[in-house]
Amino acid sequence: MRKTWTLATICGLLAVTSACSGGGGTVSSPSLSPEGNTNANGADGANEDRQRFTITMFDSVSRDAPPLDGRGVQMINERFNVDLKPQFVPSTDYTEKLSAEFASGEIADVIGLPDANANFYNWAKQGAFLPLNDFIEEFDTFQNVPQAAWDALSIDGQIYGIPRYFPHKYVRTPVIRKDWLDNLGLEMPTNYEELLEVAIAFTFDDPDGNGANDTYGLVPGAGSNSINPEYAFGPYWDHSAWYHENEEGKLIPGFVSDGYKELITWLHEAHKAGAVHPDFATFSATDALNEFYAGKVGIFTDQPYNRGQANYETLSNLAPEAEIVAIPPFEAPDGSKGYTASSGFYQLTAISSRLASEPDKVRRILEMLDFARIWHDLEDRNPDNEDFDWFMGYEGEGYTMEDGVVVNEPESRGLQPRNYLSERPWAPNDEANRSSETYRIPLQKNVAASLETMHAEHDHYINPIHRVYSENYMANHTRLYREAYVTQVQMISGQVPISQWEQMVQTYLNNGGAAIIEEVNEVMQANNIGREWMGIQ
Repeated sequence: MRKTWTLATICGLLAVTSACSGGGGTVSSPSLSPEGNTNANGADGANEDRQRFTITMFDSVSRDAPPLDGRGVQMINERFNVDLKPQFVPSTDYTEKLSAEFASGEIADVIGLPDANANFYNWAKQGAFLPLNDFIEEFDTFQNVPQAAWDALSIDGQIYGIPRYFPHKYVRTPVIRKDWLDNLGLEMPTNYEELLEVAIAFTFDDPDGNGANDTYGLVPGAGSNSINPEYAFGPYWDHSAWYHENEEGKLIPGFVSDGYKELITWLHEAHKAGAVHPDFATFSATDALNEFYAGKVGIFTDQPYNRGQANYETLSNLAPEAEIVAIPPFEAPDGSKGYTASSGFYQLTAISSRLASEPDKVRRILEMLDFARIWHDLEDRNPDNEDFDWFMGYEGEGYTMEDGVVVNEPESRGLQPRNYLSERPWAPNDEANRSSETYRIPLQKNVAASLETMHAEHDHYINPIHRVYSENYMANHTRLYREAYVTQVQMISGQVPISQWEQMVQTYLNNGGAAIIEEVNEVMQANNIGREWMGIQ
């Protein structure tokens, strides 16, 4: 079993997890180790007996890149007895630069990849990546990865990538301005009919009380090759979920299902009523996000895990009374109720096949990655924890503690080893993240806590396409989805009537969709994969 997934909506929104707790610590000078410890390799001085390796690394960065010779690199070099040579490319240009890197034939030892997409599988099949099966059992943190994630990065039983952690449950789901609900005397919507009434009221009834006609209920940004957010309140309406069956009993992609037709019809009605931002068709996901945090939109989506604080600061300054809470999933016509789970990882790391004859160097690389993936409970994220303190660049140097929360120095300064090792600690379960307790902005803490509570109280659908590798799907799905998506945006705005839905579906089937559905279902059947829910723990 292998998996493909489409979490591009959240690409660029992730950062390395912040942490919290208290304590004190010192940093010696000129050594990069704590006082009294001149060898911080954690291996009882074993570095002096180990060969030194030069390791090249090629990865993306969503913020300002750290300096290539920053203090964090020096700390890594000292601890692991390596000469790390990183290269970072902005995430917006990464796919193009990565393709050029592979075309040159001179790929780095360690390669970060944005997802398990067609490029990854093609490069793996062409022999660019080293199979890692023989090494994985040697490192503790890799044992925390579920088998489904390894399967997603495998071809014919050979594992070619190391998944980077992302929670199953904490995907972006709908949220609402509760203070606007309270101002207008409205209740939390529990279905799409009620949601439309709220969206209309948010647009025309001055929910922020400023006396101006300057708010909207919804802003489904559609200018980035997808509708984001799409306001799907469960897998029944989710464009990416393989949840519905066709007449032959085979699962089909959500964006050609009757459930998604219901959602597009609802968005059309909301647009017709004036409750949708008029610029939605040209707005990117970022544009839509900015409108929400500028206080202009009342219903949006958010996630509790790993969010920057700038947007919350902006809205808090503009509207100190703002309160954002999670909207629970709606009950679907088939009786189901819950949100779609993520694939369980986001981004991955591969190692060049050139290192096949250098197993010791491979192990040194994996040792570094393994260290970066160590999970520390919230109570252990403090300067008294030597591993955590080192990885964060030592208190007073790479970070400080403020009100029990870790405050990191900017990544652009490169003061922390974590700025250069892009792995994320693999949590034992989603609830262990306790993200709301790591934030300092009250608005951010509260919305994260609301989302954490909501997700803990509902089931999550395990999207079966996450567990399937289909060459046909990988090669043609994105193209066919985008062709349908253009028509669906026109349906929302009224340029194309909803009555043409069946024609759009038939076009998808005729242009290759039928073959994709056939192949994907064959893989599912061969591996006993079907519809499955992740229950409340």
